Amino acid sequence: MNDSELIGLRLRARKLVKKYNDYPPPDFTADFKIEDFFGPDERFHILGDLFGMSLERTKALAIEPPFHCDFGFNIKFKGEFYSNFNLIILDGAEVTIGTRVQCGPNVQIYSATHSVEVEERRARHERAYPIVIGDDVWIGGNVVIIGPCTIGNGVTIAAGAVVKGDIPNDVVIGGIPAKIIKYLESSTS
Repeated sequence: MNDSELIGLRLRARKLVKKYNDYPPPDFTADFKIEDFFGPDERFHILGDLFGMSLERTKALAIEPPFHCDFGFNIKFKGEFYSNFNLIILDGAEVTIGTRVQCGPNVQIYSATHSVEVEERRARHERAYPIVIGDDVWIGGNVVIIGPCTIGNGVTIAAGAVVKGDIPNDVVIGGIPAKIIKYLESSTS
């Protein structure tokens, strides 16, 4: 893709994200159903357009506004997902999110990066690396995930951690940079 195509795709995403974030919350009534908390269908259609997903699959997502991303179509959800306020996903490369992943507030997922070489930054060269988050992962508040990164299944990431690289299944990680704090029993049992 050329730069003008990328700019057009980013502007498209910004418009959809703004529409999603500005959508008024539903009114509470005596017959209120919890599944309507992030709805109605019209609001889920906005996410469906952004992520290239069907309405049925989009209804498995619970994203508290505000939410921000670069493109949207590079974000792949395998199943149920919840995010608290202020999720940011820079999806210049593919970001795959497993099922039953939950995020605290202010989580930042960055596939995009810039060179440490000044001349490359002046030339506006960018890079993007894939990120894969496994199933049943809890991401604490203010966590930053930087690509390339693969996070295994059943991982808990402590609040404020900065994560990059390969993280095995069933561990608790934390710190800057994130390190294994504790090994857990297998999440597949």
